[in-house]
Amino acid sequence: MKKLLLGIVAAAAIGLSATRADAKIAAVYASGEGGIESTGQGDPGLGFELGGRLLIFDGYLDYMGFGDDQAVSRAILGLRGGFGTPEFRLVLRGGAGAIHEQNGALTGSLMRADRTGGVARLGAGIEGRLNPLLWLGFNVDGETYKFDNDVPGAPSQGSDVLAAMKLMFEIGI
Repeated sequence: MKKLLLGIVAAAAIGLSATRADAKIAAVYASGEGGIESTGQGDPGLGFELGGRLLIFDGYLDYMGFGDDQAVSRAILGLRGGFGTPEFRLVLRGGAGAIHEQNGALTGSLMRADRTGGVARLGAGIEGRLNPLLWLGFNVDGETYKFDNDVPGAPSQGSDVLAAMKLMFEIGI
């Protein structure tokens, strides 16, 4: 019990004393990223993310292409918080939106399905400033999805984890 209370007090102290990292009221960003998903073929992918923030509200479009003409696209609206110093930040985000799978990128290449559905995502990342406009980061996002159009033999819902390294260009006020 003492360890639990000590842990709660330590977490509260860190959380209350942490400054907002590079606090911006509004920002737009674009990033190139490479990563791997826990489902599908397991091939590494290359992609991009385009987004904007207003206070803690975040919206973004992302695309990740894998080998064999497989890809996953998402449009997400949610919340985002960045904590740390002006040079280094921990980013937490969560949201929901739409997902599109091309050629079975999530469910495997045997299905070769192109499907659209809903998705909920939750993620965290560590980002370091390279210069006033560029950040380098490592993010892990978990998601759960459900596809609207059924493909015989393919699962209509599932979950996935995406680990990605990204180089982000960000401007804001």
